[in-house]
Amino acid sequence: MKRIIGYTLLALTICLLFNLEKKIGLFDKNPYETYVIKYSKRFIVDSLLVKAVMKKESNLNPNAVSNRGAVGLMQIMPKTALEIANQLNITGYSDKSLKETEINIMFGTYYLRKLLNYYNNNLILALAAYNAGIGNVESWYKKNPEISYKICKIPFKETRYYVLSIIFTYKIYQGVEKLKNFLKI
Repeated sequence: MKRIIGYTLLALTICLLFNLEKKIGLFDKNPYETYVIKYSKRFIVDSLLVKAVMKKESNLNPNAVSNRGAVGLMQIMPKTALEIANQLNITGYSDKSLKETEINIMFGTYYLRKLLNYYNNNLILALAAYNAGIGNVESWYKKNPEISYKICKIPFKETRYYVLSIIFTYKIYQGVEKLKNFLKI
């Protein structure tokens, strides 16, 4: 009986994943895979996390520009990009460079690693800072340290949903990877 329930749950999970796949392209090969892997390895960030951030930030649109001026796949602010270019000793950097796919993924992945380091690999705080800035996160944390483990305590609704969305997508990507490995897809 337990085996039947287990197989039923597996079948339902697969059906759910294939329905999600139709909506968000879980099994589609990311067209930026080469750069994601390259910079995920270089900066030691899980490539699935980078993909989840890219999915949320730009929906994989390399030409995306937010109403606040964030640019590209990983939605980097030009001021932040200039700081990153200096930290990585990128010569000849200009704001136009940020629209280049490889530069954008490199900078976004580097910045994600920097935030993860800053917050001792606390994913909630790092993602909140990616969205709302370190200053906001520091202020929130001083008022309520629970934000480091309770997403619902993040005071900005946009940031709260942003963090939830990325973690949800990240967990789905992890599950899909496990399923692909299991099924040898």
